[in-house]
Amino acid sequence: MRYLAILTLTAVLSASAQTLTLEECLERARQNNHELRNAALELEASAAQKREAFTNYFPRISANVMAFRCFDEMFKADGTYPQEIAALGAQFIPLIGTPFSVGEFNRAYAVSATLVQPLYYGGQIVNGNKLARVQQDVATLKEQLTEKEVVQKVTECYWQLACVRYNLHTIEAAEEQVEAVMMQVNRFLEAGVTTRNALLKVRLRQQELSSARLKLENAAQVLRLLLAQQIGIAPADAEQGFDIIVEDKPVEQPIEVVGARLSHAPSHREELQLMGKAVEAQALQVKMQRGKYLPHVGIGLAGYHTGLGGFSESIGSYLHTNMTNGLVFGTLSVPVSDWWGGTHALRRQKIKLRQAREDYDNASRMLQIDIEQAWTNLQEAYRQTLIAGASCEEAAENLRMSTDQYRMSTCTLTDLLEAETLNRQAQDKLSQAKAAYQIALADYRRKAQ
Repeated sequence: MRYLAILTLTAVLSASAQTLTLEECLERARQNNHELRNAALELEASAAQKREAFTNYFPRISANVMAFRCFDEMFKADGTYPQEIAALGAQFIPLIGTPFSVGEFNRAYAVSATLVQPLYYGGQIVNGNKLARVQQDVATLKEQLTEKEVVQKVTECYWQLACVRYNLHTIEAAEEQVEAVMMQVNRFLEAGVTTRNALLKVRLRQQELSSARLKLENAAQVLRLLLAQQIGIAPADAEQGFDIIVEDKPVEQPIEVVGARLSHAPSHREELQLMGKAVEAQALQVKMQRGKYLPHVGIGLAGYHTGLGGFSESIGSYLHTNMTNGLVFGTLSVPVSDWWGGTHALRRQKIKLRQAREDYDNASRMLQIDIEQAWTNLQEAYRQTLIAGASCEEAAENLRMSTDQYRMSTCTLTDLLEAETLNRQAQDKLSQAKAAYQIALADYRRKAQ
């Protein structure tokens, strides 16, 4: 019930202040946290990579265009056509003895296109697509893991800030108690039943409380800014009045999550699933490495068109200056020389696969220990709250008795101030124990569920 008192402290904030509960902080973190936004972008990038890998099934098309023009003709000559030109064909006989002046062939162009459909590439295309799907699964698991980690960070920061808020309330109560003692000491001093040393002791205690308050206020400011950063609130907005509503969460006997501590591997944990995906990815890498040394088969089509320019009209009438053609072809590529080093590269990939499997087995055991530790921490935190609660009740009763005894002059001022210190320390330990319990509870649920 002590936490309910902090609600009064929160209520005195300005009406324009933005106050959030733990659930509201978590919801804002899921929407605005920087790490979660990056994880979502990574998932989007992996989806694009998967679509990119699928395009390797499609034909590969390439097109080329080439053209040139010379500053001058590539060859020149003047004269008459010789009799030997008749050997080229009967159509050239009329040209024998006729003069010519040739400024020939000073420009040309060529256009070609090729389409190749891969039929078998050693399984690299199929396994590449499988690897892309694995990488998308990895991005999904990382996003889920990041969300859980962000939720835990926000929860820890929230309860740390709540603890500081409660400690500030304890300081306020202690200041009121010491102020009442100051009034009592002043009356005793006026009556001549005490000395000014007693008054000095009380003033020193007030200064100690003021110093402790200053440290707590600074800590609250830092924690508030840190929480604002985690849930996506700009520092300027946080400075203008962002704060939390401290809730009175019950401290209950921890209940073990069913099956969380069984001997089998915690397969629900994203960390273990990621290690499993690493094993799957390495197995695919072995297949892709082997595929590099297998034959590659494909079929294709090719077509081209060329044009020659610059010939004289007499030559142009006998020479085809534009040509178009096409062909169908098949390819078979066998990387024979790559086999020499390929066996070593394949062995290296197989060793990495064994390492991934070893990491998976080790992670399985470590995660089981992690759940066991989280359960132990939760039980310890719960018992600490019980111990701190009992100590708090005893310290409060001791302060009450010391106050009454001091009024009746049966207790020294030193004893009274010591009782006040013990009560404040007990209150602080109780708030710390409650905050630690809520953090341990969230951590256990995150790991066991």
